[in-house]
Amino acid sequence: MKIMKKVLVLLLMLVIASMAFAAGDKEEGGMALPGAPAPFDGSKEVHIALVRQMVEGEFMQLWRAGAQQQADLMGIKLTVLGKNMDNKAQADFIYQAISMKVDAIIIDHGLSETMSKPAQDALDAGIPVIAFDVDLGNPAIPQIAQDDHALGLMALEQMVEDFNGQVNVGYVYVSGILPLDKRDESFTKIKNENPGVVEVVRTGTLESPFSVKNADQVSASLRANPEITAYFSPFDEFAKGVVMALEEMDRREILVYSADISTQDIELMTTPGNPWRATAACNPSAIGAASVRGAAMLIAGLELPHDILITPMLFTNDMLIDGGITNMTNLKEEYPAFNKSGAATASWIPEI
Repeated sequence: MKIMKKVLVLLLMLVIASMAFAAGDKEEGGMALPGAPAPFDGSKEVHIALVRQMVEGEFMQLWRAGAQQQADLMGIKLTVLGKNMDNKAQADFIYQAISMKVDAIIIDHGLSETMSKPAQDALDAGIPVIAFDVDLGNPAIPQIAQDDHALGLMALEQMVEDFNGQVNVGYVYVSGILPLDKRDESFTKIKNENPGVVEVVRTGTLESPFSVKNADQVSASLRANPEITAYFSPFDEFAKGVVMALEEMDRREILVYSADISTQDIELMTTPGNPWRATAACNPSAIGAASVRGAAMLIAGLELPHDILITPMLFTNDMLIDGGITNMTNLKEEYPAFNKSGAATASWIPEI
């Protein structure tokens, strides 16, 4: 009898253990979005990895916040991996995401030469990939980008107008970064079409902190080239460095033209006597949100165009001052079209 009881106890323990194992192995359900295809019908929790190269600066913080807001709205688990300007670490993070068996990977910035193979390895593992501001040369990977050619042209055309086509330009630029390279093509176009636009000197670094390191370079180059009348710095962290240098040298008559916008940028542009004249920008939060939506569509098996462009807007210091705009919230209220992008969306995807 005692032996029989022991056998029954052992059998009961085995049954309980197997039930616990099965329960642990079962996929957790996720948020059910009305009218959504699997897995957004609540059949499982969706997990996306956001792998970043550049994390410094308010633009990048707003970008991430938009991505997180969109993920939260859809019940998506968003794991963010990134180490500022560490290209090897970014590649390693892709393999970490693969090992986590995420449902999709968003690649945010990076270099083609370090990211192309890890991205292909993710595809080979059955994980869809979408990229922002990095050209991976892969037709299977949709690419989201600001319309960087338009960004550059908008700011530069304002500069040409302000100076009646006669301007000596200091240029802050680093090659090898896709959005900056596209904006550089716009600068080349403007110089070719306007002989009075003369590039006097070129500087630029992505050494952290961006603004401080670029301010040092601008100060040195301006001492050697006092004839500069304007700066084109097509990244707002560069522009902050230019403004810092101009204020320290009391050269506020030199005007600054840039790309991107943030609350800190607005505060500088609306300060009386500040030399930051104009910037062309897309809403970074809207871009982050569009990236998550695009990844979700790939997970659902939907097709996306290879190139997804976000349309920019131009903001001058006069526009900001006249509109009483002091931060990004004011900017979005004054210009509702700036709030969101209709890129990469479907009827079942809720938008911020």
